[in-house]
Amino acid sequence: MRVNVQRRDFRFWTEEKLRNADTDQFRHVNNAVIATFFEAARMEIFAPPAIRALMGGANLAVVRLLIEFSAELHFPGRVRVGSTVVEVGRTSFSVRQGLFGGARVDCCAAAQAVCVLVHGETRCPHPVAPQLRAYLLSRDDDTETFA
Repeated sequence: MRVNVQRRDFRFWTEEKLRNADTDQFRHVNNAVIATFFEAARMEIFAPPAIRALMGGANLAVVRLLIEFSAELHFPGRVRVGSTVVEVGRTSFSVRQGLFGGARVDCCAAAQAVCVLVHGETRCPHPVAPQLRAYLLSRDDDTETFA
């Protein structure tokens, strides 16, 4: 996946606080915790009620997740996770993400996730509605435009 990830590449942003419990025996933030930060950032894309309404009763299922780690993180501190949707298919979409620690300019970890919309009742893949597709691919941060 080796990509040159920069802050300007992302539309959606999430901030997370590092906890002592996030560290491992090497005293740096554990890679499983970093995967959790990426998950939290992906879920925030769909948190606004207007966007949930566009999902037609579907939820997200991650079917592929690639993470590249490029720098250690240490407690205490905060991280910012940037996300952007790079492709939308019939029932799936691809999200590119970058995790930046504190004041660091460089990216500490990058992720690429393929997510499928799965209907809550039928448990089958659910089509991405045109308005949801427009929201995911837009560079506009105003969710009310898509409600």
